[in-house]
Amino acid sequence: MLYIANVNMNPWEKDGNGFISKVNTDGTIAELEWITGLHGPKGMGIIGSSLYVNDIDEVVKINTGTGDIINRYQVTDENSNLNDITVGDNGTLYISGSGNQTVYQLIDGKIEVLISGDLGRPNGLWYENGDLCILGNVDNILKSLKLESNTLTNLTEGIGSADGMIATGNGDYVISDWQGQLFHISQSWKLTTLLDTREENINAADIEYIPEKDLLLVPTFNDNRVVAYSLYKE
Repeated sequence: MLYIANVNMNPWEKDGNGFISKVNTDGTIAELEWITGLHGPKGMGIIGSSLYVNDIDEVVKINTGTGDIINRYQVTDENSNLNDITVGDNGTLYISGSGNQTVYQLIDGKIEVLISGDLGRPNGLWYENGDLCILGNVDNILKSLKLESNTLTNLTEGIGSADGMIATGNGDYVISDWQGQLFHISQSWKLTTLLDTREENINAADIEYIPEKDLLLVPTFNDNRVVAYSLYKE
């Protein structure tokens, strides 16, 4: 089952018209408005039977079995503009605050600042083996934060207005640029353009990959679709 966040018009306005859809992997809509009453839902992460959704200034926890909202974790910092979520070890969630140059962590029911500073307006996040990848969609730099030492390093540049990041399972990665590009990143952090739909005004928002089906799923934002691509098969 795919969970799709619909900001529904203004992504940063508290208008109450945002919703979550449930869609089967064959593209059929199981439930268009499964969760309603959100504002601008964006990044999501699943731990067990709980779906966590960023909604501007709070993280909403939803029971995937019942569809009930079971908790809301508020961020009181001004202009946090919560964007992406990635799931780390031991149930820790990492959350990007695009508006205030901050990455938060939700652990043991509390939201705390993990790192704050000149992060290039952090958007997409990806956790792997103790490292947190941070996509800056203003400076166009992919950074890596080593959580054990809190050391931040640059991995590669030129990633556009980066939005989402996934691992393919063979050591490579794919990054989306919300203006309409997809990039492949090799294990040596070499950047290659896979797709560019900017001239068609088709965006590429936060992405997902299903290795078993070789499906790269790309929400097209203003184009109002989710497009599926085969990443490795012709």
